Amino acid sequence: MRRAVARDPYWLECRSNLKCARCGAEIKRGDRAFYFPNTRTLHCEGDDCGGQSARDFEAARFDEGGL
Repeated sequence: MRRAVARDPYWLECRSNLKCARCGAEIKRGDRAFYFPNTRTLHCEGDDCGGQSARDFEAARFDEGGL
């Protein structure tokens, strides 16, 4: 996913053990997570968490014409 704006959410590799802000699952060091810079929260890679958040964000960006 291409970041159009500096504050857009993006996938990253975690450097420490954290918890998913959406479902509370443990995100281990080295796992991918979907990061929201504005709220400084992470969603795990799960299909109902980070996967869904990434799809929702891409759909909204497409609707706004920000391919």
